[in-house]
Amino acid sequence: MKKYIIFDFDGTIANTNNIIIASWQSTFERYLGHKLPVREIEATFGETLYDTIARLIPGENVDEVVAHYRNYQDTHQEEYKVYIFEGVRELIDELKARGCGIGVATSRTANSFNKYMHELGMDGYVDVLVTMEDVTHHKPHPESVTKVLERFGASPEEAIMIGDTKYDIGCANNADVDSVLVGWSHYVDEEDMAAAGFEPTYHLDTPDQLLELV
Repeated sequence: MKKYIIFDFDGTIANTNNIIIASWQSTFERYLGHKLPVREIEATFGETLYDTIARLIPGENVDEVVAHYRNYQDTHQEEYKVYIFEGVRELIDELKARGCGIGVATSRTANSFNKYMHELGMDGYVDVLVTMEDVTHHKPHPESVTKVLERFGASPEEAIMIGDTKYDIGCANNADVDSVLVGWSHYVDEEDMAAAGFEPTYHLDTPDQLLELV
């Protein structure tokens, strides 16, 4: 019995993929002079903005690049509608009805996360939130998940982590927590994930399948 369900946000609860890709393409065009293949951008999902910029746009002022990225995202939201993946809201409703604790471990800021959750009509759905501002070491380091567990007063055996990227799965692996790689979001290079030493405990194609595991 898994009592504590820990979700990633982007690409797991909400489909923010298109606005994230568009924001990166605008950023790459400005600072690199060209766009990048979508698969390369998808491979950055789950990583902090600062880490991605340090790798892919070296030598630039990171805070300036972050500001450009966030400004583009803030001003183009209507063009790239963010929505809850089909079945996820119902899944969380059922988990809460069963008495499960709902946690989120995200590489977003708290302000950004809460803004999206409010706009999506999901205020109050999350019992414990850990954002990039709450940790020193980011995914795939285990700190994000272990902090959620600490705030719940839970053991790793009682929890499961749901995510869409190698960073989520790596974070769960490193925290000794069972993990689920979702199949409802975007392409994931599992060879790349395996090369990094990460492996999901389960693969799920639809949110309702999680109920069978918990």
